[in-house]
Amino acid sequence: MGKTGSAIMWSDFIHGHGSTHGHHNSAKKARYVNCLTRQMVDDLKVAAVIHGYFPALIKTSRRTKKQLDPKTVKGRIEELVHIFSAAIIAAKTKYGRVVTRLQDVDFALLKECIKDHPGRGAHLKRALKLVSSPMVQRNLSGPLQWQLVDIEKSSIAWPETTNGEGIQPLPDLYFLRIQDYALNAIGRFKSALGLPVHCSEYVALTDDVLDSESGSAIHAFLTEHPQGPVDRAKFDLRFKVRAYQVEEIIADVQCASIMMLLLFTGMRQSEIVHVRNEALSFERGYWFIKSKVVKHRKKDTPTTEGWLAIDIVRDAFEVLAFFCRFTGSEFLISSPFARFTRASRGYSLHTISQKLSRWLSKIHVDEKFKEWTFSIHQCRETLVFQLASQQVKLPFVSMQLKHFHSRFHGMPNEVTAGYGNYRSQLMTSVSTRLAQASESALNDLYDENAKFAGGGGAAHKMRVDAFFAGMALFGADRVKYIKAMASRGVKLQPTSIGNCTKNFELPIEDKRPPCYGDYECDPDCGSHVITERGGMALNARRTHALAQAQAEGNAEFKVVWLGLADKLGRHAGKLVEKDA
Repeated sequence: MGKTGSAIMWSDFIHGHGSTHGHHNSAKKARYVNCLTRQMVDDLKVAAVIHGYFPALIKTSRRTKKQLDPKTVKGRIEELVHIFSAAIIAAKTKYGRVVTRLQDVDFALLKECIKDHPGRGAHLKRALKLVSSPMVQRNLSGPLQWQLVDIEKSSIAWPETTNGEGIQPLPDLYFLRIQDYALNAIGRFKSALGLPVHCSEYVALTDDVLDSESGSAIHAFLTEHPQGPVDRAKFDLRFKVRAYQVEEIIADVQCASIMMLLLFTGMRQSEIVHVRNEALSFERGYWFIKSKVVKHRKKDTPTTEGWLAIDIVRDAFEVLAFFCRFTGSEFLISSPFARFTRASRGYSLHTISQKLSRWLSKIHVDEKFKEWTFSIHQCRETLVFQLASQQVKLPFVSMQLKHFHSRFHGMPNEVTAGYGNYRSQLMTSVSTRLAQASESALNDLYDENAKFAGGGGAAHKMRVDAFFAGMALFGADRVKYIKAMASRGVKLQPTSIGNCTKNFELPIEDKRPPCYGDYECDPDCGSHVITERGGMALNARRTHALAQAQAEGNAEFKVVWLGLADKLGRHAGKLVEKDA
């Protein structure tokens, strides 16, 4: 009834998943068999109404809200559907009994089905406590054969909640490639339209810029054809950029902007779709994207916090807001073309995921990513991983992920400490991501197949291989040892372009070496090791320094950039020597 964000398809619980709308993929993707009777569904409807609208009446409820999020209610009901459907099948196949009502399920049969349940035990237990609550039972068609106290018994073998690895973050190579592509796409677009570019990493090179005529064509495309298709023949005669090319430019920069928002804010799926086009604000010396739609926040709660918006996020936001000026949409993530836009509705999650998946397929990185599947939540995981890699502390990560829920103090809550999957005991966590980031750095330095450059590269390779050979650690055993090193918090001495292997705990015979600056390492130093990943970053920084020098009009500043490029070039020369 009315506008619906999600719904409980009651007939699916009787006739099987997907039967309501008959979509062929629904039944294929169904993990459970649904086979409830009409009487059972009627009782579950009663439980759903009490749970959703009167949560305070449920004895085990810890909620103080007057109403619950419909998605929570839907999840609880689906757990009950799964377990009672399993009870119907087990009673029929094992004991020849027909179960038509919830009251027909005895406690012994329920315990047997609980033991074999393939889902999460914690979720199932909460669902059964719901239907077993005295207030719910009092309103069912008849009393159940067990009480709430029975669900708490230790004799029930609840299925273990497995702690998988969760959604893996984007590998560094893919993350950097996406970032570089999006940065250039956004920078080119804003430059062509005469919009300010905030991100200093973007440098407009001659062969990389959309000219002013391209900007005029884009502006004309957006303003002159708001409600209908473009007369392509006339448009192509007016501008050197053809109409289909303008559409491709707009679609490309829109996807790049959405991707930057997801990667560098860590917004949830449920949050990104509700961001408005005026949500960017400047406070306390920083830019924030603010939205009232935040998990665990009431919709009428005043907006008091936001997602920190770095320069590339500001650029991405302004591109998307620029489109909203022409479409009239109040939602930031919506179609850039007015004829497809509905002012009161932005893109759905499915549409965002589909658009970004198609866009990412055009960014070729490596053959091994050919079959990679995009997930919006993976952007959130990637942000956590990258922050952990840079030793960013837990409180800031919690703030950006919106995991601060304590009323009395600002400590990061347990969800952040156990991030990676939403469950009560999350092992794939920010702290785990920190260990993973550490493990990744250690693998760069100690892996069996790792490649090194720099003055100390060859000596480091011999020393490390001799160490592991002396302990008889090869292959999988070496990998296991490195993983254990990461979990113990073994520290490295990064130099931003490599690693220093010198042991500074030993007495210094001579004066302390001048190697504490960003690029001050001596390329020929026997302790200086450049890893393969460090080599990629080194070349990228040198390219950036040369581009800045090319674009710099002040001769004195140009010298600074050229000097930096020269320093980086001395280290880059070690990469060339190694390849040779």
